[in-house]
Amino acid sequence: MKLKNIYFISLALISGMFSGCADDTENFDNQLFMTSKTPTTFFVKAITQNATGEFSMSIPKPSEQDITFTIKADASLVSVYEDTYYVSDMEMLPEGHYSFSATEGKIAAGALKSTPITVSFTELGSLDLNKTYVLPVTVVDASINVLGSSNTSYYVFKGAALINKVANINKNNVYVDWVNPNVVQNMKTMTAEALIHPYSFDNQLNTLMGIEGQFLFRFGDSGVPSNQLQIATGKGNFTNSSMVAPLNAWTHVAVTYDSEAQTIRVYFNGRLVGDFTDATYGPVNWGIPHSDESDGKPRCFWIGYSYNNERFLDADISEVRIWNRVLTQDEINAENHFYAVSEDAQNLVAYWKFDDGADIIKDYSNSGNDATASAKLTWVDVELPAKK
Repeated sequence: MKLKNIYFISLALISGMFSGCADDTENFDNQLFMTSKTPTTFFVKAITQNATGEFSMSIPKPSEQDITFTIKADASLVSVYEDTYYVSDMEMLPEGHYSFSATEGKIAAGALKSTPITVSFTELGSLDLNKTYVLPVTVVDASINVLGSSNTSYYVFKGAALINKVANINKNNVYVDWVNPNVVQNMKTMTAEALIHPYSFDNQLNTLMGIEGQFLFRFGDSGVPSNQLQIATGKGNFTNSSMVAPLNAWTHVAVTYDSEAQTIRVYFNGRLVGDFTDATYGPVNWGIPHSDESDGKPRCFWIGYSYNNERFLDADISEVRIWNRVLTQDEINAENHFYAVSEDAQNLVAYWKFDDGADIIKDYSNSGNDATASAKLTWVDVELPAKK
């Protein structure tokens, strides 16, 4: 009997302990907190215009009543950010560069999370990219207590180079399975561009891009120095001694062609180095279906390949573009044109930035013709244009 009494007494004590814990849980202060990861960092380029951030407010357990709150940008918290993350010389993101989808929100009764609030950032490219900016967004009023360690989101803006990653295509090549070949067919006028950093020209022929036997850009040939660019067409080749690319340096190559005027112009870093007036090839068709070119299959468009695997280009490459119009020298020399152009620029029909870090190279034009590397690409971190 005594053992049974002890058992019931112990059971009652344990039950009381759990009941007490439950009461403590029910009475625990239901505090509001931000769910977004902070800080959120944006790397801003000169061409960057817009960006967005988003955050919600949450509570650990449902409430029987709506929870309301108000947020704002608070410049006084810039110093708090500096102290928290051991940085200095931060500036508040200026007004006019941000706006909120709402400054008031709520968590509905019975819910745990609010509708997200969007922070829109505009005209970021006009910021001084030598500075670092921060936007603290904090809760300034709420119908319940706010968790002090999670009441503010920080958005940080740092200047970045226009190009931060490029591909090395040494002993490699890139092809296009055209899903929209029409954009590069029957081009009566065109411009093709690439930003290259050659390490060697050890092959007799070193291919940049195009189609063998039709319209191809390559360095070298029989009787042509291996570092001298040649425009090889089905009706004659075009080159001169000014079209020599240096090693271990970045060169922006632009070739324009007008089939009716029968002109080819070649620019290195915006400087006219080749001007030919007897180019009778006719319209260019680079939209031929891709193949391995074996067994009589037609030659097709490649970057870094022509005829065989011994004609690769030992170089880093970036910003490969095709336009179906002739760009002027002024357009080629426009500010930052070597390093970036608008993705929706008029007559831009192919745009492979080669900054993807993957073996599928996205076409950033509106044409949707992604490119593919034949072997795994090597990716190189860079900062272009280099800071002076």
